[in-house]
Amino acid sequence: MHTLPRLALLALPLGLLACSGSTPERDSAPQAMVAVAQAPATRQAPRDRATNTAPTAPARRYLELRHELQIHTATDGVEAAWRSANEACAAADCEVLAASLQRDDERRPARATLVARVPPQHLDAFLARLGELGTIGRHDKTTEDRTEEVVDTEARMANMAIFRDHLRTLMASPGAKLKDLIEVERELVRVQSELDSLAARRKALANQTDKVHVSLSFVARAAVLEAGMWSPVHDALLGAGHTFSYSVSMLISAVVGLAPWTLLLAALGLGARAAWRRWKRRPAATAT
Repeated sequence: MHTLPRLALLALPLGLLACSGSTPERDSAPQAMVAVAQAPATRQAPRDRATNTAPTAPARRYLELRHELQIHTATDGVEAAWRSANEACAAADCEVLAASLQRDDERRPARATLVARVPPQHLDAFLARLGELGTIGRHDKTTEDRTEEVVDTEARMANMAIFRDHLRTLMASPGAKLKDLIEVERELVRVQSELDSLAARRKALANQTDKVHVSLSFVARAAVLEAGMWSPVHDALLGAGHTFSYSVSMLISAVVGLAPWTLLLAALGLGARAAWRRWKRRPAATAT
């Protein structure tokens, strides 16, 4: 009565063999049980060859597209261009991953960045809108093939789902012992956890391949005087001023750090000098 559940329980590790690769323990399983696990696919193969005589369509490729743009705006137009880009991103139904704005200060002009994922059908309109916000200084486009990773994740999900259903069937089998049911339930929890992890990974891959990753950086265009022929002289003088101020700060630090030791050495020197004079006077006093 309990022979079938026991054999099914012994075959549990074989279901994981196709999902997460082989291990030394799984490789030691009897070859007969492996043949039984692979038998349905073997019987199905002739039928597939008989019915699928027409040429199959090429497999879909999953590509991750990335655009990186640098947009030069007017000196005081960085923030306005950045806000317009955010509005265009919202109109394009894109997903904002990161956005930052650094306003003008005494040392550097304003800078801003925007990183988002844009639906492919809205990409051209979004890029055209960016071209209206300023001058495109740099536009890099890269493509990464994620097909193998997506196919592997989907195959593991399918195998895990089949194995999970098989475990649920074992849980519902009549006449199973309590010990066997506990082991099956423990394995079912582990399989469901791994299946959820694979589903989350597949969702992340879908975000990467179904949308286009766009990274934007907004910088202020250099003014005429800043880009003139005196710019190197200005930079050299500014650098010399920074170097001089840094040297003065180092000198002040050195003086403050050496001052206590200087006073201590001076006190010791005066004490030693006084002791030396007293020692020289002692022979004269003794002779008299």
